[in-house]
Amino acid sequence: MFHRDSSRGQTMVEFALVLPILVLLLAGFFDLGRVVLGNDALAHAAREAARYAIVHGGSPFNLCPAGPLPADITPPAASTSCPYPSPSRESIRNEARAQAAAAGSSVTVEVCYGAGCTGDDDIEGATNTRGTPVTVTVHSTVTMVAGSILGFQSFDVSNSSTMLVNH
Repeated sequence: MFHRDSSRGQTMVEFALVLPILVLLLAGFFDLGRVVLGNDALAHAAREAARYAIVHGGSPFNLCPAGPLPADITPPAASTSCPYPSPSRESIRNEARAQAAAAGSSVTVEVCYGAGCTGDDDIEGATNTRGTPVTVTVHSTVTMVAGSILGFQSFDVSNSSTMLVNH
């Protein structure tokens, strides 16, 4: 006369088996979103730092130039308004780090002048005069939550931007 519904217990067991997989997938989607956000932030940081470098080129009218100056231009002395004058690239690196706040931990920046340069090594004789290409490369590491369960702790992201000095 009375019939017990045994499907309630079966549903709970199925839910208990599927829940960890769903949580892992959800955490994986968030990790993927963080990697995409980090990549976008690094692309933006590289563009902004390259723009900073081309605007603060070796013009004699520039009060605080960045990068390698031509031999005929005397670099200004460091001051509160210009803490990192030429040949220092630290102001370019600071601009990239400031723009890459959403990119994760351990942000590193490389700046080089000249066509085909890589890393922090300029092409021989390259200066920050008008028409010289400057390349800014920004690297970062995005830590993973779901990835650590699967065996990888972090994801390395890198972006670069090359522009011509126009000042």
